[in-house]
Amino acid sequence: MSGLNKLRSFFIYQCPFIIWCLLIFVSSAIPSAELPRFVFKLSDKLLHSILFLVLAALAYRALTHQDGFPSLSRHALSITAAFTLFYGVSDEVHQLFVAGRNASVYDVAADVGGGLVFVLIIKISRAFKRGKGVSSSI
Repeated sequence: MSGLNKLRSFFIYQCPFIIWCLLIFVSSAIPSAELPRFVFKLSDKLLHSILFLVLAALAYRALTHQDGFPSLSRHALSITAAFTLFYGVSDEVHQLFVAGRNASVYDVAADVGGGLVFVLIIKISRAFKRGKGVSSSI
């Protein structure tokens, strides 16, 4: 792959993942008194699950669309699940140092739940494709 194609690939596949991680980090750094109030009510745990489902999808996409480390691509789903757990825990630890915020094992559970929903979607999709005679690689 040429240098320009590698750079393009980085911006298309890895950058969204990095930006999403940064967005989660920055939003976790907002003191509770300054958190925006949304017009619509959305459960805190549902929000965590959605954010981390997207994180898992972007992590998986970044891992499967890189060619520098073939073993990362081969184990992308397992690495995605482990990373989601790691990032959920580190996010809660980070909040311990933010005014008015605290850590919650329930938030970590919601984060991991979102990541696991993504993993299940991929597993079901693969099983469905195998049943239809389509290649299981994603």
